[in-house]
Amino acid sequence: MNPNDRPLPSETWYALLRQGVETVAGKAVLAALEAEASASLLEDLPRRYGPPTAQGLAWRAGRVAWNDLRRHNPAALGLEGLEYWLLPPRRRLSQGLRALVAFCQAGGWGVSLEETAHEWRLDLHTVPAPNADPAHLWCWFLAGLVQEFLAWAGGARVYPLRGLTCATNPTARYPCRLSLGREPLD
Repeated sequence: MNPNDRPLPSETWYALLRQGVETVAGKAVLAALEAEASASLLEDLPRRYGPPTAQGLAWRAGRVAWNDLRRHNPAALGLEGLEYWLLPPRRRLSQGLRALVAFCQAGGWGVSLEETAHEWRLDLHTVPAPNADPAHLWCWFLAGLVQEFLAWAGGARVYPLRGLTCATNPTARYPCRLSLGREPLD
């Protein structure tokens, strides 16, 4: 088995989040955060910048992470073959999204996918470690990851994030729910 075909451990997901924050905000911001770090990046980002900015950074970090995932794990994702690219666009998006969700599940995410005629819904039950995530940054990270995948597989079209709702109680049945439109904005 190719070592790149294995599911990603939680440390790797955290490293992808960290790398994405560095790419988006810059090395100086990340260095400052880590210098004064009292806990994990998931707790320090909202404390320093406020939840909305931290959520935006996590969303952008998820978008950045997609490129690393597809570059380093193409066989594990199952999206590298010509047969995938020859699928009709709607089937390609659905099949690829199911493959991405399965990859995330194998890597420690508790995520499920529901498809309707007008949207994709992802329910996030559990997240990779560290689990202390007061601003639900893992939810925003996943939203960015999925949205970037849809743009990549959908010919650079933008599929809107219609809603991201997070329960105030992290033990709720669905702590986070993402809703993405199945029709591109263009």
